[in-house]
Order: sequence, then structure tokens, then C-alpha cells
Amino acid sequence: MKSSYLIPVIFLVLQTFLSFGTTAKTTKLKVPERGFISSEPAKTWEEGLICGNGTIGVNILSRPLEETIIFSHERLFLPKGSPTVPPDNSHLLFEIRNLIDRGLYRQATELAFELSGQDGFMYPDPFVPAFDVNLNMESVGKVEDYMRSVDFQTGEATVHWSDDRGVFERKMFVSRADGLAVLLITGPKGAVDFRLGINPRKPSDKLDSKTISSSYRVFENHVSDIVKTVEDKSIVYKNSFSKAYPGSIYALEGVAKVVLNNGKLIENREEIEIKGADKVLVFFDVEMIYNPANSKAGQIKNQMSQLTTNYESLLQRHTNIHGEIFNRMKLDLGGGKDHNLTTEELMEKSTNDNMNMALLEKLFDAARYNIISCIGELPPTLQGIWGGTYVPGWASDFTHNGNVPSAIASVLMGNMPELMLAYTSYMEYMVPYMEINAKHIFNSRGIVLPSRSTTNAYNNALNPSFAGGFWVAGAAWAAHFFYDYYLYTGDKEFLVNHCLPFMEKVALFFEDYLYEDTDGIYVFSPTQSPENTPGNIDSQGSFNATMDVAAAKELLNNSITVSEQLGVNQDKIPLWKTMIKKMPPYMIDKNGIIKEWLTPKLENNDAHRHSSQLYALYDGIPEEIKQSEELQEAFKKSIVYKLDKHWRDNRRGFMSFGLVQLGQAATSLGEGELAYECLQHLVNRFWLNNLASMHNHRSLFNMDISGGMPAVIIKMLVASGPGEISLLPALSAKLPKGTIEGILCRGQVEVKKLSWDRKNISLSLVSMKDQELNLVLPSEIVSISTDDESSNINETGDKTSRKIKLLKGKMISLDIAIR
Repeated sequence: MKSSYLIPVIFLVLQTFLSFGTTAKTTKLKVPERGFISSEPAKTWEEGLICGNGTIGVNILSRPLEETIIFSHERLFLPKGSPTVPPDNSHLLFEIRNLIDRGLYRQATELAFELSGQDGFMYPDPFVPAFDVNLNMESVGKVEDYMRSVDFQTGEATVHWSDDRGVFERKMFVSRADGLAVLLITGPKGAVDFRLGINPRKPSDKLDSKTISSSYRVFENHVSDIVKTVEDKSIVYKNSFSKAYPGSIYALEGVAKVVLNNGKLIENREEIEIKGADKVLVFFDVEMIYNPANSKAGQIKNQMSQLTTNYESLLQRHTNIHGEIFNRMKLDLGGGKDHNLTTEELMEKSTNDNMNMALLEKLFDAARYNIISCIGELPPTLQGIWGGTYVPGWASDFTHNGNVPSAIASVLMGNMPELMLAYTSYMEYMVPYMEINAKHIFNSRGIVLPSRSTTNAYNNALNPSFAGGFWVAGAAWAAHFFYDYYLYTGDKEFLVNHCLPFMEKVALFFEDYLYEDTDGIYVFSPTQSPENTPGNIDSQGSFNATMDVAAAKELLNNSITVSEQLGVNQDKIPLWKTMIKKMPPYMIDKNGIIKEWLTPKLENNDAHRHSSQLYALYDGIPEEIKQSEELQEAFKKSIVYKLDKHWRDNRRGFMSFGLVQLGQAATSLGEGELAYECLQHLVNRFWLNNLASMHNHRSLFNMDISGGMPAVIIKMLVASGPGEISLLPALSAKLPKGTIEGILCRGQVEVKKLSWDRKNISLSLVSMKDQELNLVLPSEIVSISTDDESSNINETGDKTSRKIKLLKGKMISLDIAIR
């Protein structure tokens, strides 16, 4: 062939090759239908992509060539030695009360600490990470086209980039179906080369030197006997815990098993090296070892070898479980095309003056995704099931005086009721500890939930200036969730065997703990309004905290209702009714604000981050407040004052769940604009580009508002009680139209779909039982029509409500015009 003919042919082949390379190299990462894309890898562990199955958590720093994946386990609480049992000081309770009666509040707190025998405030065993998986790759040419994503519907995280050879991706999820993590690495043909190892967590990602030093010190003092074994295409990592004690974890084991499609696998002393592969699948598991004689590594590897190696099949098995829960709800506020923007772009675009609706929708989804991913057998810790340091804030424990209740606030209304059982079962596990707290500290029967717990629930939250050990509202607050689970699900077996027995134990405590003053009114002493100090004294140790009174009244009223329904506790019902009558009444201070301590002796300190005095409005409105315009106005002024005093000029943004408390209370009062103001802060100040929520202004990884923010949004749109649903009870004018799907309501009703604009509401709902429902609208009803002519819709005498007959399992759709 003549050379003149060869030149065009060579040019055509070269052009085709270059064209193919360019197309492959510039393939973009698809934006998940419900999820996000981010253009920046993590600078610290707090910015990593998070996945979880409730038991195992992974945090993917998403760095193309030097990847770190931090593994954690829901039960990995670092043993610090045998727990400290509160000594029996029941016979000295009168001395603490006498000091409080005399106004010697600090001396009362100091005496309680002295009697505790503690050297200082004691956190429970802290939640810590298991290990790092390190994955190192090399590039040919410059790394380009970087993007990362999480698909909320599947729980899959993706890291995407390209170099001169083409596109590379790492995809990962943690399977609820198979109980382990799955990683898929793909690239151009024969170009997947990497080194894989498992190593102790290194706390060096942009942390300050003091934190790094503390983390290493804790690690060195508590983690020992690190062993890494490479064999059978697997890496086994083991370590022991130096201060294990009977009942604690003694060790952990992690396993990585590589499944190679092609290419070469090399087993080095502590790592596995892959060369020349097209794609590689890796299984990971981490297990807690309670008996040091029983290794689980062999069992784990055997289970892995029996799994399919088809990544899509594995992902589908997980999605069938995870996705079914996640997809029960959807929020549409008109975010539109902005859903294609990166999280960095959305966060830059959204302001308090102009909140971006696509960001709000994504955060609603992200929040539910985070909570689903971090609830397994236990409720969420402060960090869910993710961690990056051995010195986490507040031990990343279960903080019960506000944080855990915020994290689980949307579990029921957010249509994930099965997840609430992790909370209730944990509470039942802690009952023996709580009984000791009640007896030894308060000379009472029943139970006292401490402000903090992990592996035990002993009440050690004391030092000379911190009176956390005096807090007594916790178990009553927990009982609220027990009863609410029944109201949402109608599970009578749970009501009889779990809910009522727990409520009875809490009621028993108040029967013994409360005593009467000279006017026959109960005194709550000693106590603490969570972490707050009255404005006119120098001690948190106090009496008659408003939260305690509200929680006790709610508990007793619910105990009476359940007992009457079941025909039990006939001897207790009259006692509980009498106790309610003796409760201290709500008080209003000189500024027209609800008092945080129901006594003229103690003044408010409303600049504080907690809003514990609003407890009665966190999840509804009690009848005594509903019937009193004066009380409603005082509670409203409390919210306004808190927003002014603590949030509007608070650049640090300390403690995001305080805004959840304010938002929940605002919705219960029907104050949509105040709720929206709380929402503005929550949306614009407390999330990173990985859509993980934070405790402070874009810092300190924390799951509180992942549970709490959706609750505020849902409560703005729907409120419910047995036999009644209110539509748009606290709708802000800044949300003039939208659609929400899948709200679960008390009374076993699901709002399948609710759409609204300024004058019209469309509603589809289904009941799990035959019942008559009172449907309450935000304004006068002009007309109401249904797709089912057999449906029974009756007037109530109120122009804003209708009675509707619902049949079990039958969907009903309504079109409503309002003024």
C-alpha cells in the first residue's frame, strides 16, 4: 500500500482513539434523583461522605489517590474501666433539700458531689472509631473531573475522577441485608492499581495539635495488642482494649476480603496490592468481641465467601430495605433545576433573606437519610454511628437532656416507626441502672434517667458547679416516646408489655420524690433545668424546674389514659389525679415570659442555649395551655426572646438543637413565621458540603438536627392527635405552595400526599383502622369534595373543620378550597 494512502488511515485511527479517550475522560458523575453531588473532597473527617446500616458506619474522605475510609460500629464504646456506681446516700437527701430550702444552692450541689465520691465530672465510655481503611492509587497525568455524591435512595456513596487514562470511580454502601460494607473500584481496562491496608485511626486531619495529642494519648492508654494478618486475599485487623471490664467489649476485629475480576493480587506483610485490574470488589466487616477467647474473623470470612460478587445485586438487596424506608416521604417546595447544583453552590446561594428551596428539600432528605443510616439496635449517639477521633465532644454519648430527643423527634411522624424500637429497647435495658439512681440519690422507688449514658446509665453527671445529677425529667420524657409509638402504630402488645410498665416505673419515682410545701403544692427538689443557672444565683442546683413539672404532668395524664383504656391500675388512678392537682402552676415573669423555675425565688436566664421551659410544647399543646391565651402569649414571648437573645447575633451558633426546641414549640402554638425563622438558621448555618449536620455553626459533627429539623418542617404542615389531624397548622407565608408525601399521624393514619397553595389544599390519606377523623383546616372551608362518593363528610359546627369517616386500608382523596 502506498504511504499516501496510509496517512489518512493512521489519522482516522488516531482521531478515533483520541475521541474515545476524551469521551471516557470527561464522563460526568450523574446527580442522584434524591441525593447530592459535591465538588470538594473532605478536608477533615467531619466532611466525609457517610453511609451506614445502623450497625456499621463508614466515613469516606473521598480523596482520589490517598483515600481514607473510617469505620465505626454502633457498640464501639471505648472501655475506661468498671463503671462507678452512685453510693447509697438516700439517707442524706434531706440535707441537700434543707440547703436548697435555705437558698444555699451552691452548697447543696457541692454536698451532692462530695457524697458521690467522684474526683470530677464523669462521662460514660466514649464512642470512638474502629480503624482506618487506607487505599492508595497513582495517577497518569493530572487528576480532573472530580466529583463525589451520595444517593439517599440507595445509600451509595461515589467518588469520581479521571486522569489521562480515563474515568475512575469508587462506589460504596453498607448493607442492611448482608450486614457488611461493600466497595467497588472501577477504571479503564487494566488501569485499576492500588494498595489496601487497615490501620488504627490517625487523628491528623486538620485538627489542632492539642486535640491530636489528646486523641493519641487516649489511644495509647486504651488500645493494645494490634495485629494485622494478610492471607486468603483478606486482611484481618485486631486490637484489644486495655481497660475492658466484665460486660464491656474486650476487642474488635475487622476484615477486608478482596474479590478480583482480573489483574494481579499481591499479599504483602500488612497490605494487599492490586495491579492491572478492570474492577475490584472488596467486602468489609467489623465486629465487637465480648469474649476474648472467641475470634469471629474466620466466621466473617466464611460468610463473605458465600455472598454473590455481583455488586448491583448486593446493592439492590440493601436498597430493598433502606430505600423502602427512605422513600416513604418526599418534600417538594419548588426547588426545580437547582437540584443539579453542587452542595457547595447551593450553600453559597442560600441566605436567610432568600432560603434556597432546593437546599431545603435536599436537607430534609439528607436528615432522614442520616437518621435511617445511624439507627440499628441503638438510638443515635451525638455523632450517630460515625466518628473520627478518640476524644469526641461530650464523649459522643447518648445525651438525654435534649440531644437524643431531638435526634429521634421525626422518627414517628417521619414514617420510620420501626426505628423507634431501638430507643425504647435501649431504655428498657437501662432500667436496672435507673432504679439504682432513684434509690441511691433520691431515696425513691422507680427510675431516674441520667443526662448521659452509653454502656451504663449510672448518674455520674456531677461536679461542684454542674448539677446534671439532679435532673429528674428524663425518664418521663422517654415515656413520651413509648406512648407516642403506640399512638402512631396502634401496637397494643407494645402498649401492654412495654409502654405501661415503663410509665408505671416513672410514676412510682414521682410518687416518692415529690413532697408538699405548706400550701399543699408539690416541690420538685433537688433538680436542674438542663445545664442552665437561674439568673439570680450561682448554681444549677435548684428546685421546681418548669420542665420537670410539665414532664411529670404529661406522664401522669398519659398513665391515667392508658390505665383507663386497659382497665388496670384502679388503685393508682385516683392517686395520679390528685398528684396532678398538686402540681405547681405555670408562672409568668415581669417581662411576660414563661418562668423556667416555678417559684418567685429564682429568676430566668433566657440567654441560655437550652429552652427546657418550653417542654410542654415540644410535641403538641396540652389542654391547659390550649385553653389559656395568657399562657400561649407567654410561651410565644419566650420563643421570641430566645431568638433575639441567643440566636440572631450568635455567630458561633452554639448548640443547633436549641433551635429545634424553639421551632417545635413555635409550631405547637401555630406560629409559622417564628418556626420559619428557626428553620432559616437550621438550614443555612449547621450543615457541611457532605450534608452531615453539625452541633455548631458549620462545625462539630452531630446528628441532633438531622432528626429535629424534619420534625419542625413536618409540624409546620401537619399536626395530629388521636382522632384529629390539622393541616398547615403553622405554615409560613414564605412557603406559599408545596407538596409533602408520607407523613405518619397519631391514630394510625398516613397522609399519603398533601399539596397546598394559598387557596387550595389537596389531600390523600389512609387509615389503618375504621375511624371517624376530625380534619382541621387553617382557615374557613369554602368547599370540600372527594373522589369517593361513599365517603361520609360531615360538618362540625366549626367552619374550619369537618368530620370524615375512614375505612381501614381505603385511600380517600379530598380537594378543599379555603378562604
